[in-house]
Amino acid sequence: MDTGPDVDLRAVEGWLAVRLDGASSVRIDGVSVPEGGYSGETMILPAVVTCNGADRDERFVLRREPPEAAVYPAQAPGIVVEVDLQWRVMEAIRSHTSLPVAPPVGYESDPAVIGAPFFVTGFVEGDVPRETPAYTAEGFYVESTAQRRRDMNIAGIRTVAAVNRIDWRAAGLGFLVPDGVEPDLRRQLDIWREFAGRELRGRPHPVMEEAWLRLAADVPDGAEPALCWGDCRLGNIFWDGATPACLTDFEGATIVPAEFDLGWFLMFDRWIHEACGNRRLDGEPSRSELVSTYEVALGRPVGATWWHEAFAAVRYCAIVVRVINRLEERGVMPPGTDTYLAGGVTDCLRLVLDEEAA
Repeated sequence: MDTGPDVDLRAVEGWLAVRLDGASSVRIDGVSVPEGGYSGETMILPAVVTCNGADRDERFVLRREPPEAAVYPAQAPGIVVEVDLQWRVMEAIRSHTSLPVAPPVGYESDPAVIGAPFFVTGFVEGDVPRETPAYTAEGFYVESTAQRRRDMNIAGIRTVAAVNRIDWRAAGLGFLVPDGVEPDLRRQLDIWREFAGRELRGRPHPVMEEAWLRLAADVPDGAEPALCWGDCRLGNIFWDGATPACLTDFEGATIVPAEFDLGWFLMFDRWIHEACGNRRLDGEPSRSELVSTYEVALGRPVGATWWHEAFAAVRYCAIVVRVINRLEERGVMPPGTDTYLAGGVTDCLRLVLDEEAA
């Protein structure tokens, strides 16, 4: 048996057997690790499930909490286990909308089972636009028709709006907002600025410093707070043609005006194209069309988007700093490098800041 990552598969088998209806036993036949992702530890588990004497082949996805600190800042005291946050958000989406998320199997908070909290879902097939190599440079997205690329982008931005429209209070997500706190943009600016400063550990990042100053000088009056995905982009959707088959990666979820998510979607579109040196492809909607589509789907105008995209770009820089720290902590990269400035993220932030100044 290929054990892949360091995980007790026998323990997982027993854990699954008591959570699958009618199962008398589960045998896991190896582990594979999907490409991409720097937060949780994700494993795909092909398995044979025995029910009433008959075997059936299934695949499960296990997401385990990594040992290091999270790559997103905590939204409230005590919210420090990212797999717990993801599970609760996915359950809220599954229970209160028709949006597609992976079929749930269960969440385990006890680290004694496999060394850390984890959750398991069913496996969902779908095309995933990858960051490495960039999906705008090679792969199925480039090879698709112009119409499919257009439809994916339109469906993607509409899906973001659908998440933002969820009644987060009714869905039980009020735990993301501490008592007595206003879930506005200024609060998020403070959270992320503190997070970035802590993760930089005294290293310079002059473009980020410029961004914080400019953002703090003119924080927009926010609309009503909404559930925000946090990492909304084409690559966090599994696609069946141009139809979303599964939404993933909610560890950055928060409660804040919905423009928080719109800015991220626009920023990521800019990063995967302009900042990474990839041309825009036939069929891809313009940025103005993405905004107008989002406004219709959300049900209200959003106004100017520069501040929100700049905030998204500086958040992306902060996340990259944290990811580089994690890689250094794991011994994957040597300590003290300036890699946190690379990858096009600082370039993307520079592009956004210069656009507003022009």
